[in-house]
Amino acid sequence: YTFKRPGWAGRFDQEGQHQDYQRTQYEVYDYPGRFKGAHGQNFACWQMDGWRNNAEVARGTSRSPEIWPGRRIALTGHPQANLNREWQVVASELHGEQPQAVPGRRGSGTTLNNHFAVIPADRTWRPQPLLKPLVDGPQSAVVTGPAGEEIFCDEHGRVRVKFNWDRYNPSNQDSSCWIRVAQAWAGTGFGNLAIPRVGQEVIVDFLNGDPDQPIIMGRTYHQENRTPGSLPGTKTQMTIRSKTYKGSGFNELKFDDATGKEQVYIHAQKNMNT
Repeated sequence: YTFKRPGWAGRFDQEGQHQDYQRTQYEVYDYPGRFKGAHGQNFACWQMDGWRNNAEVARGTSRSPEIWPGRRIALTGHPQANLNREWQVVASELHGEQPQAVPGRRGSGTTLNNHFAVIPADRTWRPQPLLKPLVDGPQSAVVTGPAGEEIFCDEHGRVRVKFNWDRYNPSNQDSSCWIRVAQAWAGTGFGNLAIPRVGQEVIVDFLNGDPDQPIIMGRTYHQENRTPGSLPGTKTQMTIRSKTYKGSGFNELKFDDATGKEQVYIHAQKNMNT
């Protein structure tokens, strides 16, 4: 999934090759695919090569130390004719023995055995796909931006943050990648929009635990960023209060549900249009 192309299927298939004498009804379904473009087809091909890297393996034993991974060897004289071909070495395990020379004892002398594995030379060997690291749960971060800036975002309403564990990046416009912000309501040209401002604490989660796909799921108050009103005395009030950009004014919509004192309060710092 990529938010810039939400309708894109993002699916690629790759069938294994050379499946003689093997069951073919099995599949590996990998979600999420960790790709965001047409290169996903190559990625699917490479993954298939990795999952099937032991599908056509022959093993042998030799006393030659020159058979090692990456080399090619030609097999001849085998009674099974189709095995007389060129092979690519993918594994080699050497076992050597040099008995201690003891007077009066006859040993077998120095020996070397090479246990190796090969695949047909026209196959491509790839390692099995590595698991991508996962982020263990949400994290706290602080919204950042250029010096003197109060609201810093891009055309998608994304912001940048500095994580508490980050020891290297300064708190500026380059402290992280752009991070999407979850809103209370998001439609086509309608909904709710409130951009987290520089210095505010946010809670960052990660889609499918992927460290490359952070998303801000919420914001929270702390000792230095206190709530509107004065809790617990104003606990019956539900407040939406903004702040004038680079100023001290505010706009506010407040609902007070105190028994016998119910009130709807609207305040405009300058112009109130209805």
